[in-house]
Amino acid sequence: MSLPLIHLENITVAVDEVAGAKILLDSVNLEIPELSITALVGGSGSGKTTTGLAILRLLPLALSIESGKIFFNDEDLLKASKERIRKVRGGEISMVFQEPLNAFNPVFSIGYQIGEVLQVHTSLDRAQRQRRILELLDLVGLPYPKRMAKDYPHQLSGGMRQRAMIAQAIAGDPKLIIADEPTSNLDVTLQARIIELFKKLRSELKLSILLITHDLGMVEHMADHVAVMTQGKIVESGVTSDVLSNPKHQYTRELMEALM
Repeated sequence: MSLPLIHLENITVAVDEVAGAKILLDSVNLEIPELSITALVGGSGSGKTTTGLAILRLLPLALSIESGKIFFNDEDLLKASKERIRKVRGGEISMVFQEPLNAFNPVFSIGYQIGEVLQVHTSLDRAQRQRRILELLDLVGLPYPKRMAKDYPHQLSGGMRQRAMIAQAIAGDPKLIIADEPTSNLDVTLQARIIELFKKLRSELKLSILLITHDLGMVEHMADHVAVMTQGKIVESGVTSDVLSNPKHQYTRELMEALM
């Protein structure tokens, strides 16, 4: 049996407070198989986003990983140098944030910001990068790539910005994309299109995806595996169809009931 692409082993994250440390993640264990879509599902404040940020070592300064290991293939990212982590971010693991308008730099065009990723994480020359920017925008389904590349984030609709952020995320040819509530600010039609885009990219680019969401309906239609999280702990995990058809933990059952 092959090793998972990502394996979190007993990850504990705490925030320093005046009265002492508050635990945000409590001995979290999570596996993301290669070429899978794995969903991390739970309510607001359950620890889902903190888990995603911990993988990339992007936690805010007030938070710290107190214990555990994060294996990427067989490499413990918690022992990796800052230089190595910079190569991992965007090049081997990338993240699609919930609100792309905040994640993009407002003073640079979409094409420029995708080009930055290509410059850092590929060996393409300037002309090749320009061609690749247009290819990426076309791949994620944005119309008129030449025009889109010149647009600034605020000039795009919400759905277009999300597609542009996905183009930026795949520019470095990563093995894993962490998608943090990628459709929460979109209407139902656009949500369905973004879900189909992720499934298409997983197949065409041989990606693994960690989907962070509160929406079990999306999990049902998109994910191969699911882990259910509440209060900083994973309380149930397994093959999506098995977990949703026969939830064993009370919290999972409550999420299912909320969906009905």
